[in-house]
Amino acid sequence: MEYKFVLTGPKLTHSVPNISLGQHLYQCLSSHGEKVAQVDAVTGETRKYSEIFSKSLNIAGFLCSRGLKSGDVVGICSENNLDFILPVVAAYLIGATCAPLNPKYTIYELQHAASISKPRIIFCSEHALENIDKLSREAGFIKDIVVFGRPMSHKQFAFRNILWNKSSNFLPLEVDHKNLVAVILCSSGTTGLPKGVMLTHANILHAVEYVCDYRYSDMRPSDTVLAVLPMFHAYMFLCQLIGCIIGVKFVIMGRFEEDVFLRSIQNHKITLLYLVPPIIVLLAKSSAVDKYDLSSVRDIISGAAPLKHDIEVLVCERLGLGQIRQGYGLTEATLALTMIPSNTKKRGSSGVLIPDTECKVVDVQSGQSLGPHKEGELCFRGPGIMKGYSGNLQATSAMIDSDGFLHTGDVGYYDEEGFFFIVDRVKELIKYKGFQVPPAELEAILLTHPAVKDVGVTALPDEKAGELPLAFIVKQPEAKVTKEDLINYVAGHVSPQKRLHGGVIFTDLIPRTPSGKILRRELKKYLKSKM
Repeated sequence: MEYKFVLTGPKLTHSVPNISLGQHLYQCLSSHGEKVAQVDAVTGETRKYSEIFSKSLNIAGFLCSRGLKSGDVVGICSENNLDFILPVVAAYLIGATCAPLNPKYTIYELQHAASISKPRIIFCSEHALENIDKLSREAGFIKDIVVFGRPMSHKQFAFRNILWNKSSNFLPLEVDHKNLVAVILCSSGTTGLPKGVMLTHANILHAVEYVCDYRYSDMRPSDTVLAVLPMFHAYMFLCQLIGCIIGVKFVIMGRFEEDVFLRSIQNHKITLLYLVPPIIVLLAKSSAVDKYDLSSVRDIISGAAPLKHDIEVLVCERLGLGQIRQGYGLTEATLALTMIPSNTKKRGSSGVLIPDTECKVVDVQSGQSLGPHKEGELCFRGPGIMKGYSGNLQATSAMIDSDGFLHTGDVGYYDEEGFFFIVDRVKELIKYKGFQVPPAELEAILLTHPAVKDVGVTALPDEKAGELPLAFIVKQPEAKVTKEDLINYVAGHVSPQKRLHGGVIFTDLIPRTPSGKILRRELKKYLKSKM
């Protein structure tokens, strides 16, 4: 079908490698040699690219010895550490699929996420081991557990021991890189629990090339990048993978601590920061920033949620930057779809289309494509668009239309120069510190409480976190339950970012449409009237 208004991004300045991700990693890692690849922000432990290369080969050999083959899934459930990248690279060397899992997931959330990807083996931290062990006893598809630390039983493998499985002669397997799934990432939707986003080798290889494009120049071989965002999350998972291919140095933080964050920038001369708005707010307002020399920072890329212009101005003045470059994207699109080009200023914009990507802005009611300055749903097509949701054809069909356009659920427009502006969300995801929190998931949990008759969850605006999950609750007649009871009830079922940080409001009625859908705009209107 032809559309009257379709914008197209520029062509890539060079071609995408016609090989698998494993083959490309093999070539790049071996070429980086003795260059420093990683530094632990707290201990100072250093690892060279030659070590990543040899250790990854050893782990690839171990995976093969355990019977894993192309198409099998390798799970990784851990906080940030120097070893995180090793099973990822090893998986791609044998043509396996990675499935990063949040180590703070409850057993309830882990059961759901693992049921989507069905990992044959899971690499996990000691922090996540108890839940992973429970999961393995319930899920027949998990055959092995490898622990970054001390195992709980003799049936589990210590990661340090499998590194001695010498496989220096191992060569990456040839696979159908255009169709083979490289990673299954958890992405929240409006209908409740997370779905598994399948990104192919080709999706990720295209992302590598546009990141290297001089017009965007996010990452350069000379860069030192601070890995402060969680590696199990799509944003940093893909950034660290791309960084390994390019050959940058990563300074890795196991968890966020303000002083460690600022000291790392100063002491390691960080040049590039991939951040989310809550951390950028800290850079704007924390008095601790003045104690450190942050002049090495060349570029800050902001993603995962909108960044307010006044915060950008404060940080730029404080750090001596010309701009903070915002991008817009989704996990379903291998992250970025638009990006502010280097040395380009456009107040309030999320940038222009990345290379080889098309966009149509369609009227939410009629589906007609719209011209400049007219608001509608943003729909994209291009080499970064996911293969689909794992095991969920219905959700895939609802997201990607018959012409291959991904319907984002976000409302925006573009100007005459092709710069995009995000206005609102058709979808109702709550953005808490860069994490996506689906209201429907929290509503489903609250409705299992015997004292809850009806519930509607929405976002409470917050300067530091972006948005806080808040629940409007109708109690059952004669029910005796406190707000704290319900907050704690939800906390027992979900990971920290999904808790009711905005609190609970008791009400007599949840506003709904005639068909039963919650009118969240009415809930938001009520909150706004009380602010």
